[in-house]
Amino acid sequence: MDLNKLKVPNEKIEYKNEQIEFLLEEPSMENLLKEILPKILPEGYKLDINCFLRPHQGKSDLKKSIPNKVRTFSNFYRPSKLIIIQDQDSTDCKELKKYIIDLCRANGNCPILVRIPCRELENWYLGDMDAIEKVYPSFKARSYKYKAKYRNVDNLHGANELERSIHDFQKGFASKNIPKYMDLENNKSVSFNQLLTGIRKFLS
Repeated sequence: MDLNKLKVPNEKIEYKNEQIEFLLEEPSMENLLKEILPKILPEGYKLDINCFLRPHQGKSDLKKSIPNKVRTFSNFYRPSKLIIIQDQDSTDCKELKKYIIDLCRANGNCPILVRIPCRELENWYLGDMDAIEKVYPSFKARSYKYKAKYRNVDNLHGANELERSIHDFQKGFASKNIPKYMDLENNKSVSFNQLLTGIRKFLS
């Protein structure tokens, strides 16, 4: 048997003998990833088998958690990789990414991938307005998608835009439902596409 594979009892599929830890800023990101990861993970990877989602309670909680997680998985019983996802919000994207990478390198040597939603998770929904409309029928995608303001959705403050456009918008509900309808190959958010490309390449 290939030593790089892990065979799970009662299943014919052989999974990679590698642990993937997703360190997330908040539960809303966990909700989105539960929906999209099964569609993009390379063969040999599966949620709750060798890929695990670890949501935190905001940026401060994630920042405190990273050093310990890096130390733990740098010395884990099987090869491990970390994927860290934190919203940009009002920070400089490149500086934030560098800060997280430096924090990781100061505490261990396990492979890491850092992805920064620009500016926040809700911008990824704006990249697929048809998906928003399917969950919130009052949101007419055609009324927004061709306006100049929305040509680069990563420049907007996504949550504020959606709260202004949808009177009953709720982050938790949106994160559980909008991803069900998202077209992963035609999203207008550059940072969302970088997430998908990065994960595929990182695990290939």
